[in-house]
Amino acid sequence: MIAQSTLNVRSHVGRDLLQSAQLFRHEHAVIWEYVANGLEYKDPETQPSVVVQVDPKGKSIKIKDNGRGMLISDLQSYFQMHGENRDRKQGKPGRGLFGTGKSAAFGIATALTITTVRGGRRSKVHLTKGDIQAKTDGNEIPVKIFEREAPTSEPNGTLVEIDNVLLKQIDIGGVIRHIERHIAHWPDASVLVNNHECEFIEPEINREVSVKTEGTEYEENLGKSILDIKVAKSPLDKDFRGIAILSGGVWHETTLAGCEHKPFADYLFGTFEVPGLAHDASGVPAFDMSRSMKLNPQNEIVADIIRFIGVNLETIRRELEKQDRERRQGEDQRRFREQGSKIAELINNHFKEWSAKLKSTMSKAGIGRDTLPTSDKAQTEDLATLFGDELPGKVIGHTLREGEEERDPNPSPNPNLIPRVELEETSTDKIAKKAPGAPKKSAAGGFNVEFENIGTNEKRAKYDREKRTILINLEHPRIAMELRSASGVSPVDDPNFLRMAYEIAFTEYAIVLVQELSTVQYFFDPQDALVELRQTIDDLSKAFATSWIAFGTR
Repeated sequence: MIAQSTLNVRSHVGRDLLQSAQLFRHEHAVIWEYVANGLEYKDPETQPSVVVQVDPKGKSIKIKDNGRGMLISDLQSYFQMHGENRDRKQGKPGRGLFGTGKSAAFGIATALTITTVRGGRRSKVHLTKGDIQAKTDGNEIPVKIFEREAPTSEPNGTLVEIDNVLLKQIDIGGVIRHIERHIAHWPDASVLVNNHECEFIEPEINREVSVKTEGTEYEENLGKSILDIKVAKSPLDKDFRGIAILSGGVWHETTLAGCEHKPFADYLFGTFEVPGLAHDASGVPAFDMSRSMKLNPQNEIVADIIRFIGVNLETIRRELEKQDRERRQGEDQRRFREQGSKIAELINNHFKEWSAKLKSTMSKAGIGRDTLPTSDKAQTEDLATLFGDELPGKVIGHTLREGEEERDPNPSPNPNLIPRVELEETSTDKIAKKAPGAPKKSAAGGFNVEFENIGTNEKRAKYDREKRTILINLEHPRIAMELRSASGVSPVDDPNFLRMAYEIAFTEYAIVLVQELSTVQYFFDPQDALVELRQTIDDLSKAFATSWIAFGTR
């Protein structure tokens, strides 16, 4: 027997493609992958535009762009797994580093069709998961060509059709939020999702700080980079907090660098462009092909980025904390807190009664058990799984974290598995816990109401879900006008202002209830949500009238 003189590394194409597809487990990640391609790969002087159509009933998704399109030769490169991106090969910065994006559709669906036009020539190709799985020998997988560079008068662009989506539900709202967060870095882009125009509206800011690495110990690894930190006027939603780490315009991660659960960290956001990150050639890679939006802290450059961000965010955060302590010592602030507590008292009384009634209704419908006959404690548990309190429950399964690979859970639990839980009142385990760092529930029953200056362009009120706090915006033009025209020694106690404040808080609270119930698909018909909304506002209005008569202007 003749000994083999060489060994070659080989890859099973089908398994490789499907394993890469597992990096895209959610509809928002899949859709963004194709949207981003349309935004990035365009003809010069073309303003990028993408239209997304999601059909939840038909289990299909269409993404149409006005990019530069592809010829058959381009499609051949497109379908090459882990092939070198042509633009990057020519020295142009961009996202296409690992060549895994074309597999995204198969993370949630079984069929992918691409129709593309470039230079007056149209091509249409089709690939299914069945085609991939049928190729058991690991060799190349043939892509069906329905149309090969046929003459057309259509403009350049590409239509991606994803069919037979396997997800039980398609979260259109989640897709919109994901896109709106990302297009902050595409200021000239136009993206529509089911007739909703996605746009990133930057939060109103109190101040902006720019910090240079030049002349510091970080310059050697990070080069001459600038960290831009912005302080928002009000707490930011999770998706908008933190510093976006960029390199060559490519967004790699957003981080608060250790400040995540500290006071006022939820007011901080910004960007940090580090050109050297994209060209790092060290042995420990800074990022991988998973599109997980996480950098590798074991990489030397990444470690310095995180340290630099963390030190500067902590400095600003402490300043904000100190300023807030000083501000709260004022007499007007004390009176605002008192009025906020009185509004919260009415809201929490309603919430206690509402949740008890809802539990009873669910029990009668066979959804849950009626806990009304037990005690006041049972009533105040008030469906708190919707709002983040600790409740007894049991684990009914696990879900792998996005961007993580499966591994043997033994001999110890896999930290990448997220437990799926359900409420079980007889359980001794407190599973549905508050987020770390979240403030404790108010003594009144759960909700807080505060008056804050959060910007003239912000809404009348804003709900901070983590803190269960309704913020009434004193800088809103209508509210500010009422304060200016208030009669008496303190505008805080003006009857007209107070009536408006109560109405605003009640409305925001009613909306929150409906949104939370909609999230868990409590309503079978949208009309039911409107009925619930109207009823809540009416109940609170009557409670307010009773208390106003009893205590005058309170």
